[in-house]
Amino acid sequence: MSIKYLDRMFQPRSVAVIGASDKPHRIGTRVLANLLQAHAAQGGSGRAIWPLNPRHQSLQGLPCYARVAALPAAPELAILCTPPATIPNLIAELGARGTRAAIVMTAGLEQIQSGGRNLQQAMLAAAKRHQVRILGPGSVGLQTPALGLNASFTHIPATPGKLAFVAQSGALGTAMLDWAGLHGIGFSRFLTMGETADVDFGDLLDYLAADSATEAILLCIEQVCCARKFMSAGRLAARGKPVIVLKVGRDAEPGADLVFDAAIRRAGMLRVNSIEDLFDAVETLARQRPQRGERLAVLSNGVGLGLIAADALAAGGAQLAPLSAESQLLLKRTCAQPTNPVALLADVPVAHYQAAVEALLHETNADALLFLHAPTAMVDSQQIATAIAPLLRGANKNVLSCWLGGSAVAAARQVFAEAGLPTYDTPEKAVHGFLQIAQYRRNQDLLMEVPAQLPATSAPERAAAQALVAAAQASGHNSLTDADLRSLLAAYGIALATPQQAALASTTLAAARIEISTDAVFGPVLYFGQGGLAAEVAGDRTAGLPPLNMVLARDMVSRTRVARLLQQAQTAADADALCRTLVQVADMVADLPQLAALDLNPLLVLGGSVVALGATLALGPARSHRAMAIRPYPQELEQELEWGGGRILLRPIRPEDAPQHQVFFAALDPDDVRLRFFTAMRELPPGQLARLTQIDYDRAMAFIATRTGANGEPETLGVVRAIADADNQAAEFAIIIRSDLKGHGLGYILFQKLVDYFRSHGTAQIVGDALAENLGVQKLVRHFGGSVLPHPETGLVRLQLPLR
Repeated sequence: MSIKYLDRMFQPRSVAVIGASDKPHRIGTRVLANLLQAHAAQGGSGRAIWPLNPRHQSLQGLPCYARVAALPAAPELAILCTPPATIPNLIAELGARGTRAAIVMTAGLEQIQSGGRNLQQAMLAAAKRHQVRILGPGSVGLQTPALGLNASFTHIPATPGKLAFVAQSGALGTAMLDWAGLHGIGFSRFLTMGETADVDFGDLLDYLAADSATEAILLCIEQVCCARKFMSAGRLAARGKPVIVLKVGRDAEPGADLVFDAAIRRAGMLRVNSIEDLFDAVETLARQRPQRGERLAVLSNGVGLGLIAADALAAGGAQLAPLSAESQLLLKRTCAQPTNPVALLADVPVAHYQAAVEALLHETNADALLFLHAPTAMVDSQQIATAIAPLLRGANKNVLSCWLGGSAVAAARQVFAEAGLPTYDTPEKAVHGFLQIAQYRRNQDLLMEVPAQLPATSAPERAAAQALVAAAQASGHNSLTDADLRSLLAAYGIALATPQQAALASTTLAAARIEISTDAVFGPVLYFGQGGLAAEVAGDRTAGLPPLNMVLARDMVSRTRVARLLQQAQTAADADALCRTLVQVADMVADLPQLAALDLNPLLVLGGSVVALGATLALGPARSHRAMAIRPYPQELEQELEWGGGRILLRPIRPEDAPQHQVFFAALDPDDVRLRFFTAMRELPPGQLARLTQIDYDRAMAFIATRTGANGEPETLGVVRAIADADNQAAEFAIIIRSDLKGHGLGYILFQKLVDYFRSHGTAQIVGDALAENLGVQKLVRHFGGSVLPHPETGLVRLQLPLR
C-alpha cells in the first residue's frame, strides 16, 4: 500500500484508545492523557476522543466504551494498547466498522504463533481485508503539534514547527524530542514507526513530500525494507525539499554501509552521522542559496580562527578560494595580510569589518563566505553584527558564521539569527555546514545533470549474452567457459586482455576494478576502485546502484584514488572509457537476472580503451524483476511501426534524450507550448529538462515517437507522459506533438500506447487538466471514451479516462 488513509493518522477527527486505563505506568493511561492535554491546549474542540475498556464506565472525565461495536461511530484513528493476542481481532472489528488507520503500540507480535501463523501475519491479513493502515507494531506513536494531536505515549510533547521527523526506534524518538526541546526546535509531524509491518519509510516520504506543513524531512533509519519504493519516494521527495538521513547502526555485512551511502546520494538526499549533524544540516540547508562550487572565503578577527577553519576545510576535501588582485587591493586597506583566510586585527573599527565583508562578497572566485569572530575588549560584538548583518542577508552567495564564545557574543548571535543567517558554535561546525551544502548540492546535481549519449557502437548485444547464460544454466553450470566469458563480455564492449596487453600491467598506472555483488536490501550493486594485488589493502572503492549513466559513473570514479591517477597519467578519453565500462557493466546487471557476481580485476586503461586482465563470473537463480532498487530502462516497451510513409520507434524516454528533446521543444509553435505548459516559454530550463527526461520508470512513464532525421541523427516527433499517484488510483497525463506533424494521427498512436501501459499496471484512471481552448486534447480523450468536465472559474477543463 502507500499513502492511502495516512491523512486519517495525522489529521483524525476522532480517536479511539483501545486499552485505555487509569493505572499509572500503563501505556493506555499515558496515551489518553497525552491526547487530552494536547487537545485542550488547542482549544478542546474539533476532535472526538473515545477510551475503550470493558472494566471502566469513564476514564479521565470521558465516557468509556466496552467494545468497538459500542463506539458512537467508526474512529478515524484507533490506538491499540492491548495484549498481543487481541490485536488481530481488534483490527478486524475496527476495519469492519469503518476505521482505516491504526497505531499498534503493542510490540512482539511476530514472535507469537497462533493458528499456524504469527500474530503479526494475522493482524496484516485482517488489515488488508478491510484496508486498514497500520503504524507499528511497537510504535511509540505520532504527533501533529499544530493540530493539537499527541497520539503517543512519550512524556515529552513536540512543539509546532516545519520539520517532519521519522524514526524506527521509540527510544531514539523520545531522546530526540528531549534534545529538540532544549534547542527550541519544532516539528510539523513527529512519529516512530516501530516494526514497519505496514507503513514504512517509502509511504511516509510520499506523504511528507506533498505535506505543505513540512519544509524538511528528517529520517533516523535502522533498516530499509522495500528498497525500490524507498528509492522512488526518496527521489521524489528530495526534488521538492531537503531530506536528511541519519543511519543508526552500521551494518555488519561487508560493503553494506557503502551501498546505503550510494542509495542516499542517488536519491538526492543528504546523509549525516550524528543527531547534532541532523539538526545542523537543517539549519544549513533551510537557509542555503544556490551555490556554484566549493571554494570558501574565510574572514575572521584572528589568525588562529582562520587556520582552524582552513584545516577543517582541507580535511573535508574542499578548498579555500584564491583571492583576485582586485579583492586583495580592497582588503589591504582593512588588514595586514590580504590572503585567504583573511584575518582582521583585534582593534580595527566596525567600518573595516563592513569593507572586508563587501570585498569578499564581491569576490567571484569565492562560492561562499564564512565569518568567524571571537569576543574582544576593543570592539563590541553586537555592533559588528548589526553593521554587517544587512550586507550578509542580501548576499547572492551562501554565508555561514561562528560567534565563538558565550554570553559575550550572545547578542551578536541573536542579531544573526534574526537576520536568517546560519550560525554555529565552533569554526569546525561552521565548515562542516559548508561541506554539507557542498555534498547536498552534488547529490542534487546527480538528480538534474543531463548525461551524454553513449555512442551507438557501445550498444550491448543482449540476445547473444542472454543465450550464453541460458545455455550454461541448461547444462547445469553456474559459470562460463573462458571462451564464453570472453564472448559475454564482448557483447557489452568489454575486452579481455591479450598476453601482450597483460604484460603492460606492471607499467600501467590506472589499474581499476569493477565488482558486482548483491546487497541484502538494495539488490545488485556495483563497486569500483583500485585494482590489482593492492586492492584489498587500499580499501579504495565506491558503490553505485544500477542502472548507471555517464554522469553517475563519473561520480563513482571521481570519489576514488583511481580518479587522481587518471588525471595525472591518462587522457580524457581514458577517463571516458573507464566510465563507459561501468555503464556497460550496469547494463549487464539489468539484462541478465541470473548474474550473481562478476569481478573484473584489474582493468587497464590503454589508449582510450579498457581491457580486463582478469575476470570471474558466477550465475545463480534469476532474481525478481523488482530486485533492483531502481527500475532500469524498460527495453521491452520499445515498439516499431509504420507511420507517415516510414518507420518510427515508440519507446520510453531516456535521460540521454535531453539534447534532442530540447531541439524538439524549439520546433514547437509558441501557441502549442502555451497550451501544453499553460505559459509562454522559449526554452526548457535545465531543471525542467532533467525532470522531463529523467523519469522514475516505477512511478511514471513517458513515451516518445522518434525516427532518424535527414542528418542521420534521431529526432523526437512527439511525447506523451503520465505520473501515477502513490496509490495508483490516477495517472496525470500530458501530450504534445511537433507542430508541423499535427493532424496525422500520431497523438492517437502515442496516447494508445500510454493507455495500454497504465491499464496493464492496474491504474484506475488517466486524468489531466487542459485550457478550455485546447480542443485537440479534449477530442483525443473523448475518442478513447473519456469525459471532459469544465471548470469555468479557472479557464481549465478536467480530462478523465477510466481504465478499469
